[in-house]
Amino acid sequence: MAAAILAFVGVLLGSLTTSVLTIYKDRLAARHEIVIRDQQYERERQAARNDFQRESIQALQTAVSDVIKAAYEELDRVLAELRESGSWSARQWETPTAEGWSDSVLRLQLSAARVLDEELRGLAHEIQRVAGEAIWAADLAAAKQHSRKLEPLHVRFNDTANRIFAALL
Repeated sequence: MAAAILAFVGVLLGSLTTSVLTIYKDRLAARHEIVIRDQQYERERQAARNDFQRESIQALQTAVSDVIKAAYEELDRVLAELRESGSWSARQWETPTAEGWSDSVLRLQLSAARVLDEELRGLAHEIQRVAGEAIWAADLAAAKQHSRKLEPLHVRFNDTANRIFAALL
């Protein structure tokens, strides 16, 4: 009979040990699944953020290019007027807005607000400022001085955008 009791106690201890180990294993597995799920969520969140930034930077690049294009078109218009009249017609408040200028500036400001990188936003606003100074220049020399700054700024802007794109991969 003692052997039967020992056998019964052994079975009970074995069952108890198996139950405890199974519960422990299940809890570890559940924790592991939570960690994996959290990591996956974080990867998906980061990927969505990166996609948003890529799209925002591309929109900002387009807006910056459009601001520069509008400025150059306005400068071309004023230069043609200079050739005809012989005098520089500096813009006044009453001068009609340069074609495409307002739309491109508004899109630049909207796009810049969505870009997280301060350097890139700053370069975009600097391009807008310099382009504005070029088309509002009081004379041809001032217009030349301001417009010469646009291309190097645009190159810096695109180089900065490329660096950010590489980091978002």
